[in-house]
Amino acid sequence: METIAIAANKSSIDFSEARRQAVNQAYDMLNDPVIIAWKDDQAQKYGPEIPGGSEERWHDYADSHEGLLELNVADAFHFIFLEAADFEEPDLNLTSISEDDGTTILCLNDACTEEDLKKIGYFSGGGMGD
Repeated sequence: METIAIAANKSSIDFSEARRQAVNQAYDMLNDPVIIAWKDDQAQKYGPEIPGGSEERWHDYADSHEGLLELNVADAFHFIFLEAADFEEPDLNLTSISEDDGTTILCLNDACTEEDLKKIGYFSGGGMGD
């Protein structure tokens, strides 16, 4: 897996902006990048959350699911991508999220944040809203 650092000021960047920067960089390197795992060092959160796993389980998950590219923003936010073209269609585990600035983010459902899932209508505990 290729790893690239993206310079940014830790004190002036949040998770959403770091993710946007990583996605934009990933689009320069992959045709259809999909976030399969991430870690936010500042909030001490990561995805996918795997019960009973260690803090590095998110990275192990990406390694075992053919992660191609790891982008580290400000050495505080880490995102691992793979290529969407490698998925069989349709893949119900893949979610497309449109940000307010027009950025489209593809992520595996397990690698979406709780806020992302709420935005697209998932209820905690599973299921879609009406």
